[in-house]
Amino acid sequence: MCRKIVFCGTCTTCGKPSDWEEYSQELPCLEAKNNGIFGECKNGIDRDEKPHDQECLACEMANGVDEGYDGGMEDEETLQFVDGKKNKGTYADSADGDQDESHRKKKQRTT
Repeated sequence: MCRKIVFCGTCTTCGKPSDWEEYSQELPCLEAKNNGIFGECKNGIDRDEKPHDQECLACEMANGVDEGYDGGMEDEETLQFVDGKKNKGTYADSADGDQDESHRKKKQRTT
């Protein structure tokens, strides 16, 4: 039997019931995989509903919610970290230094 997991709930702002299709998953059984189509098996599809409440797209757009960049540090502050003025060396430099040091130790032990 194929299994479809669907996240159902209500919008936290307007209270409308909704299915969150972007989170849904289709898990085909072996028979359906062999037939090449989800749900094409003798037992059909079992719909498994999971509770999930989230703001709907219409409410997100109305409230101007954006999950992207929120401002954070100013560009000059960011450049100071990149240029190394506040940060002595980079992560790659320290990693390379550790590798060179361990390589030298190995040479000393084998000679």
